[in-house]
Amino acid sequence: MLAPARQVLFNPGPVNLDPAIKSSIFNVELCHRQPEFAALRESVCARLYRVAGLSPDHHRLSLLHGSGTLAVDAALATLVRGRVLVVVNGLYCERLLQTLERCGGAETEAFAAGLGHPPDLEALGERVRRFHPDWVAVVHHETTTGLLNPLEQIVDVATEAGTRVFVDAVSSLGAHPVDPRADVICFNSNKCLESLPGIAGVFWRNDLGVQRTIPVLDLATYVDDLPGTPNVQAFVALDVALDLLAAEDRPARYRRLARAVWETGGRDFELLLPEQHRSNVLTSFRLGGRDPDELNARALRSGFVIYHGQRQLRNEIFRVANMGAAVDEQAIRALFAAIR
Repeated sequence: MLAPARQVLFNPGPVNLDPAIKSSIFNVELCHRQPEFAALRESVCARLYRVAGLSPDHHRLSLLHGSGTLAVDAALATLVRGRVLVVVNGLYCERLLQTLERCGGAETEAFAAGLGHPPDLEALGERVRRFHPDWVAVVHHETTTGLLNPLEQIVDVATEAGTRVFVDAVSSLGAHPVDPRADVICFNSNKCLESLPGIAGVFWRNDLGVQRTIPVLDLATYVDDLPGTPNVQAFVALDVALDLLAAEDRPARYRRLARAVWETGGRDFELLLPEQHRSNVLTSFRLGGRDPDELNARALRSGFVIYHGQRQLRNEIFRVANMGAAVDEQAIRALFAAIR
């Protein structure tokens, strides 16, 4: 058994849970075949539509039991075929390409914007007109660097060309608005919804055809039913988390905390991205020659968890997310005092 640990998680998921969620997880036990669970699932779905600013008149909602990665993979496998132009400026965009190549039935092309750089929209429009894609795919918040892609403008480009839009919103839904014109929007119950991991969600437009795939990834089977045993406690937790979300201005809190991260951390570390390209969810700082393992160890000794850079960025940056119930201005000040 793991020893009890109290840490402030500055990583981009999982997040520290609100006490009300922790209490419900252990005080409510249900079988997923009970009518009470059916009512719970229906209520959760209705509120997720409101959070996303979508309507059942235009989008279906499939809730699978898994991570945000599963949501993305299932959506690609079930819905996306033909010519796909992927905006690439981080590792999660690259993963879209890799998954599509393994699914088969898609002709992919990368629009390489550069790691941590938003796409040149004029050049993107020209590529769309030349490639004539059936889909444009983008990661809204690329947590490789903390870049927030200009989703509304990308959707504008695709809409003008009559092209469908696939959005990985796993690390943005709840904190940044997701353009409702998108045909597919992937998310999960953790991250900015600040609930327990375990529910992989996909909104997808009603007029989309379903492609043949293995049953566990088939989004159509999850619209009105749960064909397997779901993570019931994740639904219990999300029910409370959605109440908490409705009771506050979550985007305003994230803007305030991101500003505190930038101002406090920026006194001792150089920020990787210019402000206009940063998300309000996660911030990357340059290591400036510091040892990433030692920096992480110093944070951990003080009860804080921060994030390494990935792949080629491992020795160049570290990342600080401001998700979850335990992150506030006091915790942010204490973190940077510990690693200074």
